[in-house]
Amino acid sequence: MRRISYTFPHSCDIEFEVPVTFAKYLDAVEKLAGRQDNFRTEIGPVKRDISVHLAVDRTGFEKITRGSNISRIVTDEADIIITFSDTILKSDGHLPMPDKKYLVKALDKGTRTEIFVTGENSAEFKRIIYEACTK
Repeated sequence: MRRISYTFPHSCDIEFEVPVTFAKYLDAVEKLAGRQDNFRTEIGPVKRDISVHLAVDRTGFEKITRGSNISRIVTDEADIIITFSDTILKSDGHLPMPDKKYLVKALDKGTRTEIFVTGENSAEFKRIIYEACTK
């Protein structure tokens, strides 16, 4: 079943393909759900929480967790919202940063998946998705 949303934009910031099947792409996105990463930037250590939401009923979204098996229920096309919530970790208190929200449309193209992304710094997002799919 296609899981699309009528509220998604008709233009995108970046378009690319990953050399994996649609089901494997969905499995990789599901693995991102609920993930926490820690890394260093020029402003200090950062903790990142990742949340994933999948289109439902053409106008809403439902939160995806690990073990949801979305690759078994979604075929052909999926609209997904992936949110990065970053927090700068400081000894005198944590400083939350504005969320980075990415609107992602994925289309099944047989042995590859075509991806359209809308959101700030889409190049960073492309790297994260590509790494998740090809691991």
